[in-house]
Amino acid sequence: MTILPKATILLSSAIPEIPGRPMYFDACPALFVTRNHGNPILRFAIVSCALLTVLCAASRTSAAETWKLRENQVGKTRQISTDLKVQGTMRINPDGRKVRQYPMTLEGQYVAIERNLNPTTAIRYYTKAESESTANDKPLKDSLPMVKRLIGVQTDSSGPILFSPEYTLSREELELINVPGNSAILGKLLPSEPVGLNQSWSPENHALAQCLGINAVNSHDVTGRITEMDEKGVAKITFNGKVSGAIQGIATEIELKARMNFDTRQELITWFAASIEEDRAIGHAVPGFTVTAVVRTQIHPARPIAQLGDDQISQLDLRNNRGTQMLSFSGQEAGFRVLHGREWHTMAETAKQTVFRMVADGELIAQANVNRLTNLKPGEQTTLEGFEEEVKKALGERLGQVIDAGQKINSQGLRELRVSAVGSINKMPISWIYYLVSDDQGHRYTAIFTFETALAEKFAESDRTFMSGFDLIESSQQPTSAGEPENASPQSPALIEAAMERATKVR
Repeated sequence: MTILPKATILLSSAIPEIPGRPMYFDACPALFVTRNHGNPILRFAIVSCALLTVLCAASRTSAAETWKLRENQVGKTRQISTDLKVQGTMRINPDGRKVRQYPMTLEGQYVAIERNLNPTTAIRYYTKAESESTANDKPLKDSLPMVKRLIGVQTDSSGPILFSPEYTLSREELELINVPGNSAILGKLLPSEPVGLNQSWSPENHALAQCLGINAVNSHDVTGRITEMDEKGVAKITFNGKVSGAIQGIATEIELKARMNFDTRQELITWFAASIEEDRAIGHAVPGFTVTAVVRTQIHPARPIAQLGDDQISQLDLRNNRGTQMLSFSGQEAGFRVLHGREWHTMAETAKQTVFRMVADGELIAQANVNRLTNLKPGEQTTLEGFEEEVKKALGERLGQVIDAGQKINSQGLRELRVSAVGSINKMPISWIYYLVSDDQGHRYTAIFTFETALAEKFAESDRTFMSGFDLIESSQQPTSAGEPENASPQSPALIEAAMERATKVR
C-alpha cells in the first residue's frame, strides 16, 4: 500500500528502546508475543499500520452508523406512479337491521407529476388516474376527467386534503384519487431523530392516520426500522404492526406490512409498497368491509411541465378552505345538481328521490331527502301559505309548531319556499326544514332536512348552505304538458317524509 512506507517511518521513530532482553511483536493471524523472531521495528510497524487501518475503518463505520431520514422536496418536481389492488368483502345494512355482504375488488393506476411549493402545499397534474372495480359482481370503471387533472394537495395537521383549484370534484372523483399511502405524507412516517441500522422507531399517530386514510389512530404497535443501507446511500426501511383507529367515528382495525426506500443523498422517498389488511365497521354514510389493499408507489425526480409552471400556478387559489373543499353532486336522472360540503354523503339515488346524510366526526347529524314532484303548468306556482299547510299535513300529530316560513328567489333564479317546524317522534324532539324549489316552467323539487333538535347547534344553518348550491339540470327536465295524466291520483306537493334514524356516535 502507498501509505505503508510513510507510516513505517513515523512509527519507527517513536519506538523507545527496551532494556534487557527484547520482546518482539509478530503480526500473525493470531497476534502473539515472541522473544526472538524477526526484525522488531519492521514487524511492529506492520502490525501498527494494520491496527490503524482497522481503527480508521471502524471510526468511519461508527460515524456513518446513524442517518437523518428527512425529506426535502420544497421547490422540487417529481413523478409519482402508483398501482392499487383491493380485494375483500363489503358490508351494508340499508334498512339499519339486516347486514348484507358482497364481494368486491378494485384495481387502480395513477401517474402524476407533482411540484412541491412549500412544506404543506403541492400541486399535481395527473397524466393517468383510473380504476376498475366490482361490487356484488357489478363492474364499474372510473377515470378522472381531463379538465380536473390539476389537483391541489394540502398536508397540514388535519391530513392530506385533495381538491381541484379550477373545478369542483365529485365524491366519486375524490375517492378515486384518495389512495392509501399518499406520497405527499409518506415522509411523516420517518423518525425525527437520526437512527442507525436495525434501530426501531414508532411513527406518530397522526402520520399513520394520514398514511392509511383514516381520521384517527387510537392505538398502534407499528415500528419502523432500517434493515439495510446500500452503497448508493439508499436506506431500506420496513414498517410492521397493527393499528386501531376510526374513520368518520367508525371503528377500524388495520394490520400494516410495508417497505420503503429512502435516498439519503437526494433526500427523497423513491419507493413504497404496503399490504393493508382492514376490518372496518359499517358507518352512517359508508359501508363496512374486510379487505386487503396492496399499494405500490415509485417516485423519482422529474422535469417541470407547463401545467405546473409559474404562470399557471399564479392564477390558482391553492388555499385550504371550505370553498376549495366543496363537492358536486349531479343527478342526471333526478334532474338536479348541488354543491355541498364534504360532510354530506349520497346514500341513495333514484329518478324521484335522492337521500343525503350529514356526518361529522362520526356523528349522524342530519338527513336530507330531495324529491322530484309532479310538474305544474308553466307559470303556475304554489303559494307559501299553501306549502305551509302541506307541511302541517305531512307531519300530522308529530308536529309541535311551525317556527318560521319564508320565500325568496335564489342565486340560480329559482323560487324557493322554506318552512321550519319542530315536534317529536316517540317522545324524541325532532326538527324539520322543508324546501320547495320551482322554476317558471313548472318543475318542482322538495328538500326535507330532518335532525334531532338536540343537534340543532351542530347542524346550524347547513340547510341554507346546501340549498345555496342547488340548481336544476335543464337537459334532464321533461317538458310540462298541461293536464298530463299521472300514474297515481292527482295530488298537492308530494312531500315524502325523511326517515331519520336516531343519531349515535361510535367512539
